[in-house]
This record gives sequence, structure tokens and C-alpha cells, in this order.
Amino acid sequence: MNRRKFIKTTAAFSAASMLSMGGLTRAFAAPIGNVGIQLYTIRNMMAENMEASLAQVAEIGYKEVEFFNYYGRSARDVKAMIDQNGLVSPSIHVNIDQLRGDALKATIEYAATMDQKYITLAWLGEENRKSMDQYKRNAELFQAVGEQCNKAGINFAYHNHEFEFKPFDGVKPYDMLLEQLSDDIMVMEMDLFWIIEAGHDPFEYFDKYPGRFHMCHVKDRREDGEMVYVGNGAIDFNAILAKASHAGLKHFFVEHDTPGDEVQMMITSYDTAKGFMIS
Repeated sequence: MNRRKFIKTTAAFSAASMLSMGGLTRAFAAPIGNVGIQLYTIRNMMAENMEASLAQVAEIGYKEVEFFNYYGRSARDVKAMIDQNGLVSPSIHVNIDQLRGDALKATIEYAATMDQKYITLAWLGEENRKSMDQYKRNAELFQAVGEQCNKAGINFAYHNHEFEFKPFDGVKPYDMLLEQLSDDIMVMEMDLFWIIEAGHDPFEYFDKYPGRFHMCHVKDRREDGEMVYVGNGAIDFNAILAKASHAGLKHFFVEHDTPGDEVQMMITSYDTAKGFMIS
């Protein structure tokens, strides 16, 4: 199935599923009350003026922020900034080097000061994903990281792109990670753009691994594959979020990797996302 047909088929499947539930999904649906943003989206603004950027995020209406960089600021300083603006930060994106040795200890301490509940691996570089053996070694590292995070009352999470769905000898690395690591060691942050870009169905994973997906990136995609502001693409977010409780979703971060206008991206995406219904 090509990607264009996939998006249309997913929307049709979702609508049929909701109708078959006799309207129960619609009856218990409610708007997202904690729309968040991955701050990578506005990284240029953040680098220029962190305080003003966080204030603007809050002014638009966002309630949660997911960090990827602290720009050399202390945890106490950053926590004070988000507190002042009525924001909370459930998650931080990190790279794999921050999950080893003293770096992991520092990452956990920072996250604890920030009251973050998730330390989320944002990306696996190509050098760490050339074979299934490498993914299995990664899984061993993730097991140890999850155990260390748990001791601090924090969850370890994994954020997907499209490459985790490319199989080695018939096995998808994404599936292997979900099977090998228990949900008390690693949960998932599903990037909806990238799983659809990979040609896969979010519903398949929600049904096979219920409760494993605590966070998601609400990132939109046109039928031609272009990343766009939320609401300007073809992804049926309402259909997907109708299974939020089943999937385990608690946090919803809008994102765009390369927005042409960071402020407009924030406004357009928030205005769209605040109307999404979850159940």
C-alpha cells in the first residue's frame, strides 16, 4: 500500500471503527486540556531568548513543554522560568551519549529538579542502527537506563522516526524493542508523522501494545509526504486520538522539524490541536 492510500485507508478504518462502537467514543470524548509543544520546533527563538520564548508559548495557550536543550542554564533557573509562566515539562529529549555513565546520572538529576517524568531518547544515529545486533545492544543499554530511571521515579521513553520500522531478516527493530523491554522499563513516545511516513498504522501498535504509548508527537503530513503545520495536512488526528486511553496517551506535543515561521507554527498548530477530541 502506498502512503497516500495508507492515510485514506486509516481515516476510513477509524471512522468505521467509531461507528461500530455505537457512538461511545464520541460520548466520552473531551478536548485535549494539556496541549504541549516540543521546543525543538522553536529552537531559533529559544537560542535567542529563552525567557521570552517560554512566555510566548504560555501566552498562546500551551500547557506543557518538552525540552531538547537547556542552553547552558541550570535546572533551577529553567524550572523557575516554566513555573513563572504556568507551564510544566513532562519530558526531556536526550541523545544516546546522555544515557551512559556520569552523563546519565546528571541527566536524571536535572530531570528530577525539573519534575520531569520522562527521559526520552530522541534519535539513534546511523552508527547505532546498522544491524539488528546493534539494536539488541541498544536494548541492553535501555534496560539498564530504565532501571536507573525507575530508582529516581522517572520513566525512560523512546521516540521513533521511520527507520525503526525497516526490518532486518523480517523483524522490525521497533517491534523487537517493544517485545524485549517491559513497559516498566521503557515506554514509547509515538511520532505520528514518522510512523505514517514509514507506511505503518498507529492503530496496529495501539492494539498490540495497549498502554505502552504515554506520549505522542502531533506532527502533520500532507499526502505528498511534506511536513506541515498541524491542521494543514492529511493525518486524521481525531480518529487516532479516539484511542488515546487505550494506547496510554497522556501527553500531546505538537512539533515541526523545520517550520518556516516558528511563531506562526505555534499559533496555527495550537489553534488546531486545542479542538482535537481524545477518549
